[in-house]
Amino acid sequence: MAGSGGQASPSPSSTVRVTINGGGTIVGKHQPASADYPKALDLFYGIPYGEAPRRFRPAVAVAPPGPGRTLRADEEGPTQPFPMAPRGAASERELRLTIVRPAGASPSPPSSTGTSQQAEGAEEETPRLPVIVYVHGGAFNFGHPLERDLAAFVAWAPRDVLVVGIEYRLGALGFLSAGHGEEAETRLGPGNLGLWDQRLALAWVGAWAAAFGGRVHDVTLMGVSAGAHSVGHHMLSPTPAPLPIRKAILESGSPTARSVLAAAHPRPLAQLASLRALARGRPLSRLPLAELLDAAVLVWAEDAASACWPFQPVVDGAGGFIPEAPARLWRRLLAPDEGEEGGGGKASPRRRPPAVITGFCSHEGTQFVPQHAATNADFLAFFRTLIPALSAADLAALEALYPDPASSPQLRNPPAWPPRRFGAQYRRLHEAYAHYAYIAPVLHTAHTLARAGARVHLYEYAAVASTGAAGDHVAAAAHGDHAPVVAHDMAHLAGRPGLEAVARAVNARWAAFAAHPEGELDPDSWPAFVSPFDDDGGEHRGSNVGRLLVFGRGNDEAAGGSDPGVPVQTRTLTRREMDQCRFWWDRMELSQGRGVRPVQ
Repeated sequence: MAGSGGQASPSPSSTVRVTINGGGTIVGKHQPASADYPKALDLFYGIPYGEAPRRFRPAVAVAPPGPGRTLRADEEGPTQPFPMAPRGAASERELRLTIVRPAGASPSPPSSTGTSQQAEGAEEETPRLPVIVYVHGGAFNFGHPLERDLAAFVAWAPRDVLVVGIEYRLGALGFLSAGHGEEAETRLGPGNLGLWDQRLALAWVGAWAAAFGGRVHDVTLMGVSAGAHSVGHHMLSPTPAPLPIRKAILESGSPTARSVLAAAHPRPLAQLASLRALARGRPLSRLPLAELLDAAVLVWAEDAASACWPFQPVVDGAGGFIPEAPARLWRRLLAPDEGEEGGGGKASPRRRPPAVITGFCSHEGTQFVPQHAATNADFLAFFRTLIPALSAADLAALEALYPDPASSPQLRNPPAWPPRRFGAQYRRLHEAYAHYAYIAPVLHTAHTLARAGARVHLYEYAAVASTGAAGDHVAAAAHGDHAPVVAHDMAHLAGRPGLEAVARAVNARWAAFAAHPEGELDPDSWPAFVSPFDDDGGEHRGSNVGRLLVFGRGNDEAAGGSDPGVPVQTRTLTRREMDQCRFWWDRMELSQGRGVRPVQ
């Protein structure tokens, strides 16, 4: 399966047929086993789950082909439109998904709709498979489900799983809101359409994945970056999901990551105004697609350096997908249900929290902050712009937590970093941004769910890769560097035996988590996370508290080195990490909703 860089599939290949919806047929591709894909696979590309949507309107579900009809799904097609898409669609097309499974997976027993399957070479039924629904990343503005080699993930997984990769509307098409509801003159409808698209895809999975051999009552949501933020929003949304979310994998993301502002907050309103100005008075609903995408990428460019990205999920009020600030939704979701007692006399939460794998890369911020930041004033200006509600006291505390490298050697750039490219404040800035945007939110998810009694497994990905132009390389475990390792993508791992060992460790744990109905893992393989924080500002202590797995510590093969590092080891959260969490958690709501400090 092609990832973001494209990759040829092994040949020869043949087709596989699935009978669905009372006698319709979906034709996919059968891919034989090979050195890079050690299991034979069946792949079904571009299956529609939603009609080509009217711009700025909710999508409408599409059923699979009915009796006597056939859908060809044996070749990759175009993506949803987004700027500079490698295979971007020329029009606003149907919403689609891709299914990857081990060859010969068995369908559910025939139902009243006559659902069954016939696959080349499949002579007997095999057990139905747990389902993973993959939500791609890309800052809600870019990306597609084949950015990750889902075929490699399935082929290398020690436990058989079926993976569904979903696409959804992006950028201005999926995350534009007028801020005050319907606007007749521009036909801007509700916000968060991309999230509603994802939910429509989940409904399709619940209705039809059994025909492909999926166990639809055993679904794991998996996302990276914006996809992980999305998974978190599905977990928190009070609107019931079409499938029970019992297990989730959130890689470098959280529903409290970065900012989730109100639709009427000045920032998204200003970005909408910029988009309208570029449209020169023409209604956005009727602007040609190419012009809308060109305008949207210009709005993106205006705010890229400040990391105040446009076209993001918003708090959309009563009846919306995110009706309140995510921090408040966490409290509401896990608040005790009055009159209901759980084990040990504790009130049970309103909704059963899912089992979760979540974690972060060691250097999440390196790609997103100004590389030439040189002075303390540059450092403070970045955060004033990013979080306008920070007070003078907040900024003083920020400086104390992340001291100026002029007086604190631990935050100086390493000597190997070329000074012509990296300002003196770069390391300080990327570390602080990483904790604000990704690491502290990930740890907040882990803490909150663990305290609610959920099974949580926490990780850090530490194998470094090389970033930057020739001659200006910096070795870092940057945002997204773990993705081809999770997939066991041999295009990335070939010639890197240490990194391949890391991939085996990661891929096996992800698959085992998805394969168990409750997300249980061998505690010797991965101890459950026990939060070191209590709910009143205090701390818990003990040998089992605050533990997480570290994948790839010391490995530098992707940065041109030869150190294989340690594939997997256990460590404990440090005092500094705990202080950083407390700082950012206490100010989380400054980046949510109206962006003001909550009244105590």
